[in-house]
Amino acid sequence: MIITMAMLLMIVQLALAQQKQGSGGCPDPYYRGTMERTVIDRADIRILYALNAEDINKMDTYIDLGQLQIGKTCIKYCSLFAEEADNTFEKWHKQHPKAASYQRFLGMKGRERTTWSEYQWSAIFIKGDTLTEWATMPFRIFKHYRYSEPVPTMKWTLSQETQIICEHRCQKARCHWRGRNFVAWFTTEIPIRRGPWKFGGLPGLILKLYDTELLYTFEAIGIEKGNFPIYQYPKKNYGMSTRQKVWKLQGDLNRNFQKTVGMVNSDTGELISRPKPYEQLEKE
Repeated sequence: MIITMAMLLMIVQLALAQQKQGSGGCPDPYYRGTMERTVIDRADIRILYALNAEDINKMDTYIDLGQLQIGKTCIKYCSLFAEEADNTFEKWHKQHPKAASYQRFLGMKGRERTTWSEYQWSAIFIKGDTLTEWATMPFRIFKHYRYSEPVPTMKWTLSQETQIICEHRCQKARCHWRGRNFVAWFTTEIPIRRGPWKFGGLPGLILKLYDTELLYTFEAIGIEKGNFPIYQYPKKNYGMSTRQKVWKLQGDLNRNFQKTVGMVNSDTGELISRPKPYEQLEKE
């Protein structure tokens, strides 16, 4: 009976990991400044990561397809799905400048493509020793935020275990960071000390990373060389804040979107509350 209950708990946990858990919709591309974004650098290499893929060979089963862009002056991690949707919106908007309405998720890809997730709709910039998150909030919230912090230091413990990912031999490493235990597979064949999201600090590129509860899994599906623009949205659309405030807001939006945005029942005048379980990647 104990084994059965443990297996059931694991199945429920994995099911939660495989979906966007909040109720917020995709942000509005117009209000986040899609038409005013600028190219601040260019990357000659980018690494693509599937987030929580049901089938690594099918992009429509990903929660997101992230991209790690290595530029000359900065490193950026963001959603390729969101960037491609922005490109589609920008092209459509130029073709229909007098349109009275538009789709917020025009050209969006991935599983649950109309639902917001902070891991899809935020961008991480690293310049020198400083990391800045540009946090795009979901639809109904027209205020977006950014904050800076020192590039996080992760104390990795290396293992002798290896495996092949994207045709590169990778070595296993573990760390405990911001309340969770993580496993990374990195390759010294590519001397880039970064990985998906905020992760890095190993003697090589991280090609796969996951927490030990398997709530979040990033796995590289490709390493591309080229000339890729690194976009930045207008600063006026992203007010300065702190990590703690942004982190709390992101958690609240996922756990109880209606209450957090102040939605009110039109009949009773009472605040609507529809709580949902949610586990953030950073627990603290």
